[in-house]
Amino acid sequence: MRQFDKETINEVILWRLEENPKGVAYYAEDETGGFRPVYVSEQRQRLLGTAAGLQARGLGKDGRVAILADVRHEWVQMDFATLLSRGVTVGVYPTCTPDAVQYMLDHAEVRWIAIEAIKYLEGLVDALNACEKLELVIAIEPDGTAPDGLTVPLITLDDLVAEGTAALDEEALKAHAREAEPDDLLTIVYTSGTTGPPKGAMLTHGNLFRTCQAVDGLLPTEDGDRGIVYLPLAHSLQRTTLYLGMWMGKVDGYYLSHIPRLGEVMPIVRPTMLAAVPRVLEKIHAKATATTDNLTGVKGAVFGWGFGIGRQYSALERTGTAPGWLLALQHRIADRLVLSKIREKLGGSIRFIVSGGAPLAPHISEWFHAAGMLVIEGYGLTETSAPATTNTPTNYKFGTVGQAIPGVQLKIADDGEVLIKGPNVFPGYYKDEAATAEAFNEDGWFHSGDIGEIDDDGYLSITDRKKNLIITAGGKNIAPSNIENLLKEHNLIGQAMVCGDAQPYLVALLALDPEDAVEWAEAEGLDCADHAALCTHPTVREAIESHLVDVNGKLARYESIKKWHLVDIPLDINGGYLTPTLKLKRRAILADFGDVVDGLYTQS
Repeated sequence: MRQFDKETINEVILWRLEENPKGVAYYAEDETGGFRPVYVSEQRQRLLGTAAGLQARGLGKDGRVAILADVRHEWVQMDFATLLSRGVTVGVYPTCTPDAVQYMLDHAEVRWIAIEAIKYLEGLVDALNACEKLELVIAIEPDGTAPDGLTVPLITLDDLVAEGTAALDEEALKAHAREAEPDDLLTIVYTSGTTGPPKGAMLTHGNLFRTCQAVDGLLPTEDGDRGIVYLPLAHSLQRTTLYLGMWMGKVDGYYLSHIPRLGEVMPIVRPTMLAAVPRVLEKIHAKATATTDNLTGVKGAVFGWGFGIGRQYSALERTGTAPGWLLALQHRIADRLVLSKIREKLGGSIRFIVSGGAPLAPHISEWFHAAGMLVIEGYGLTETSAPATTNTPTNYKFGTVGQAIPGVQLKIADDGEVLIKGPNVFPGYYKDEAATAEAFNEDGWFHSGDIGEIDDDGYLSITDRKKNLIITAGGKNIAPSNIENLLKEHNLIGQAMVCGDAQPYLVALLALDPEDAVEWAEAEGLDCADHAALCTHPTVREAIESHLVDVNGKLARYESIKKWHLVDIPLDINGGYLTPTLKLKRRAILADFGDVVDGLYTQS
């Protein structure tokens, strides 16, 4: 295991810049929608120039730099440069409202903010002007002139790099970066906040360093491995993978700014590993099964046989049982005729997929594994620097989120809540002593807010968020997320929210998937592209009702959905109904659709 003088991310960054100066650092999107290699020499020049430019403008220890941008390599450039300057990065989701942006910038006392493009500023002028400590706006893309009314000075990233390069004293900059200590604040990550204003979770250099150290070796990498960076960089999972990538150094990262292009670029990049949130895997599964379910005749028979063989082979592999000669032969044939075709849609080279951020239904993991792709599910929170547990390619159980990573302790409280201790656990919430005190018990265990169980082998299973549990009028405790995941398996349904607290039965609010519903309608030959019209179309409603019957058949009677309502707008981030990490904002949804839910209980 490599050794560093200090347990800081700065040591990792500087080591990587010097370790292979002629290698490829990552791949950036180009003007054609493809990817171009960015070599370490170019990365080094831009990174050190940015850091020197920030320092020349006064950034020092604990100075706050916010970044508001989609996924792009300049996000990482700004982040690393801020850390080398001993500053603190504050990630802001591009989907945040102006009020939310102003709140976070003021609360974190941000002095500099890097924004994707000048055109992004148009809706943020008033919010930025109102920020008390904001001194400078850095435009990553120089795509126009500053909007009228902006009183905060503006500079392009290119000009900032030029300023810094002219003033750069490389040895002094490195020495300054190496003065960082493990307890120094590295970032303030604002939790998505399904209720109330977001809280700023403080993560230190030591938190992120020890997390990388713990995960290194659990997920084996090989020279030439490829991954796609497409999850929001303000999200703790994707952020931690950036530092882990610098630590491991073997994975070529391809930066993709638009998630809808993921399916398009996967056959081009041919990733060997993929980080995903469950919704991405659910949509891949739903699209694939919708296609294969329509196969008939010889094709349908061959696919059914081939995938059945894949399931048998997968079941044996998961128990460590060697297949007999006949099944092994059948599997080779099935793989060539059927299973490899599924993998080719995802690039054909995936060794494993890491899933986190929310529970994944076990049968989806089983489906991917039958096709020859292992899904490794992990668990963690922003407050635990992302991973606290993980399955691995050699130790895994579907339906669990794995065992604790090295150095982390787990236990289950009397009420079922998962408690966590370890060097990855944050020190607290910024400027919120009350919330910090509430997050820890007197023995220093962090209260995750999740309900779970630990089996005899130390594998953790998560049931649901503690606050989301439904207790029916009959006294049944029900975890809604499992049911919601089943409802979303049909590619018509984009979001589902199950309700029924203190009620005699469960009901569901459903929303169509804006993209997949249109594709489904076209495949069905429906002349109905308008979203609201689709919601009332008899064929759409019949398909959903049929799906509900199938879902209820998999549930206990007290878990079944008795009534449902299809809302005529998407339940998405832009509407304020999802967090940036795609979790339901239940309060926001009930605020707008509470009367609809009540009506499901009063109507005959």
